[in-house]
Amino acid sequence: MALLPISAYATSLALDDDAVYLLTSHAAYRLAAGKPTEAIGLDLGVGAVLAGSAFVFWSKGAIWSAPKEGGVTRRIATLPHRPQYFVSAGDAIAWVDLSDEKLYTIQTLDAGEPRVLLSSVAEISALNMVGRAVYFVQKTTVGAWRIGVVRLMGGGPEYGSERKGRTPALLTGMDDLYYYDVDKLEIEKVSPDLHHEDAVRRKVVCSPVHASSEIYCGSVEGLFRVSKETRDPQVLTYGRPGFITNIRSNSDRVVWTVDVGPEKVAVDMLRAPSAGDGEGATP
Repeated sequence: MALLPISAYATSLALDDDAVYLLTSHAAYRLAAGKPTEAIGLDLGVGAVLAGSAFVFWSKGAIWSAPKEGGVTRRIATLPHRPQYFVSAGDAIAWVDLSDEKLYTIQTLDAGEPRVLLSSVAEISALNMVGRAVYFVQKTTVGAWRIGVVRLMGGGPEYGSERKGRTPALLTGMDDLYYYDVDKLEIEKVSPDLHHEDAVRRKVVCSPVHASSEIYCGSVEGLFRVSKETRDPQVLTYGRPGFITNIRSNSDRVVWTVDVGPEKVAVDMLRAPSAGDGEGATP
């Protein structure tokens, strides 16, 4: 779809009904089928997100909103300390911050002002926003962690059971939650209330992972899909040079970035296959 002279590890992806957006520190690149790549120059820094119809990012002591089609960038809140990254669901946003005093907070905007949803001296990571709920991973003790959720409308955090091992790099999903357990080599599914968990697929490599209507996994060999319904895998690409660094998907498309060399990223896209397309194959 596109090849750009940018490190694959300094980018993120966003996806809407019309285009794919590659977000870098200095610009958002709009990629649409049959059209030339369009660069929108913005000081996105690290951790920007597409929220509704605009890019939301931090720069020079404030949170800014820039229309995804280009246009006037406006300040939407003052925030002296740079967040680690943003997450979004529709127009709503949240972010995780690590203060100079090593306090982790999850925050959101409330009437144009930052509001703290959760404070923790323990490490907070892997944010995923579903509707008005922000899910996260919290380290509890050395070698242990749990998944939590905090809601924008208020109330205290809720937590699932404590688990042992390495923390997930990502939480993903738009209904149930999914993550990859690198110690067990399993794709795990977690209910929204955090009370139930089961293994979707065992003995696979699935990093990075993204779940929308289906589950998409990166591996050394390429990209594959795991059906939510049958839980069977289907190889979509195989033997593609380079490592997959990021995946985004919706019901229509899956898009991913590949590290194809120093300061060089490839952005690839496929139409999302239906459950009956192709032959199932073990990655």
